Amino acid sequence: MPKSMVLERDGVDDGFAQRFGWALPEGSLVFIEGKEGTGKSVLCQRLCYSFLRNGYTCSYLSTQFTVKNFVRQTASIGYDIKKYLLKGSLFFVSTESTVGETLPKKTFLDKFLTFKKLFDPEIIFIDSISNLLHESLNKDNLIDLFNFFNRWKGVGKIIIVTANPNEWDDYIHQKFKVNCDVHFELAVVEIPGIGPVNNVYIHKFNGAQHRYYPSTAFSVRPKVGVAIESTHVAF
Repeated sequence: MPKSMVLERDGVDDGFAQRFGWALPEGSLVFIEGKEGTGKSVLCQRLCYSFLRNGYTCSYLSTQFTVKNFVRQTASIGYDIKKYLLKGSLFFVSTESTVGETLPKKTFLDKFLTFKKLFDPEIIFIDSISNLLHESLNKDNLIDLFNFFNRWKGVGKIIIVTANPNEWDDYIHQKFKVNCDVHFELAVVEIPGIGPVNNVYIHKFNGAQHRYYPSTAFSVRPKVGVAIESTHVAF
């Protein structure tokens, strides 16, 4: 069954899911690309929180946040995940406080491919894979990573990865765009009368069961999180 992205708080829908096809298909590799500051992590946090609220299990590997900082960050934008960590429906891993300080980065791919616990939940977030694997992933072993993902997709897992195109080889980046099932690209755009906002372009959505919008502008608000901007502008 597809995994619902709907998020309601106090009986009010945040409007996000209806613009993004309502749900992600099981057995999907979701590729979220964007340069630094375009909102990749906050988009993952919004998705993760909605999945947890809807009763799914998630894991989240972060190359940016420690667990303490992740809890603080998500709470500040209204996505308080602390109780899900405590009850075990969210498994969080930080490379900042674990492997990042103890293992050479050239070994990260080998460690990643044997990290079974990360793939036990239904939905897996890797934020960001370009930062995590840029020193260990190359043209020769890239097929090993895609085969690994395909095995997990085959048992229904949803794998959501973010990447900054400036952090790794362009060949690898292009291969992710080709091999993913769902492809989001984030950018900061200037909207007349509003100013700079984050924008999500949906370039690919294999297996979508509902209508989705090819372009959506959003801002991030304290205690609210991702807020859809009504721009009335065609991108």
